[in-house]
Amino acid sequence: MNVRDLVLGSYDKFKKTSKKIASVLLKNPELFLTKNAQELGEITETSAASIIRFCKLLNFKGLKDFQLQLAQDLAIKNQPKDEVDTFVAQNDSPEIIMQKLNLGLTDNFDKIASQLDHQALKQAVNLINSAQAIYLEGVAASSFAAKDLFYKFIRVGRRVYYNDDLHLALERSVYASKDDVMICFSYSGKTTELLLAAEQAKQNGTPIIAVTRNTKSPLSELADVILALPDNEQLLRVGAVYSLFSEMFISSLLYLSSIVPEFDQIDQKMKNTQQITEKLKEGSDDGD
Repeated sequence: MNVRDLVLGSYDKFKKTSKKIASVLLKNPELFLTKNAQELGEITETSAASIIRFCKLLNFKGLKDFQLQLAQDLAIKNQPKDEVDTFVAQNDSPEIIMQKLNLGLTDNFDKIASQLDHQALKQAVNLINSAQAIYLEGVAASSFAAKDLFYKFIRVGRRVYYNDDLHLALERSVYASKDDVMICFSYSGKTTELLLAAEQAKQNGTPIIAVTRNTKSPLSELADVILALPDNEQLLRVGAVYSLFSEMFISSLLYLSSIVPEFDQIDQKMKNTQQITEKLKEGSDDGD
């Protein structure tokens, strides 16, 4: 049930202070997205404590939890049916969009941390650490997570492959072996080019780690390990937001988890890569 319905359904039972808060909320719900408890207490002529109690009366843990639900309600209200998915409304100010984004991403990361299969994560890390080579696949927005992981693994001396050219990436997949691992980033799990690479890897006996939404898809059927993302963004959307940050979260998680056993060696490797890249900066300074 949305916040407006909760308030209307409980309004007659509210005491005087809660009714004052409810009246302001019903007239101007956007105010409650961007203000803290102290500010809302002043606006409603109550107090910060009264605002928190009001949220709990509606069965929310606190103000942040209440604001997250309200942000989702307002986005749905302003989004025409069968239109492109966007969590913002046409009249949202940058301040409101910032608050919605902050609340949404916080909730998104909390969902990943609480829902991610820990056994699958351990299995993925073991596959990465035992692999002779790591093949990374990602198309469009999902390529950012793949490319970021590629750069990180390069710096610590891992044998890793990634290519923006989809034809070259597909050709490279022919050489993946059972001793390697392929990591595929695809929120939809339906991207044709990526599926072709995954199918080739499957034929070769290469273990496949899929970073994809928590829904059955062609990619999930090919994968040996699935790191499931929250299914909280439609495929038809104004732009990849939650899905992009979810994939980047998993990308960083895989990287950090896989390098822990090598910390002593990695320190020197990082210094070596820094030394050579510093020469590029020195050359740039000389040219100014």
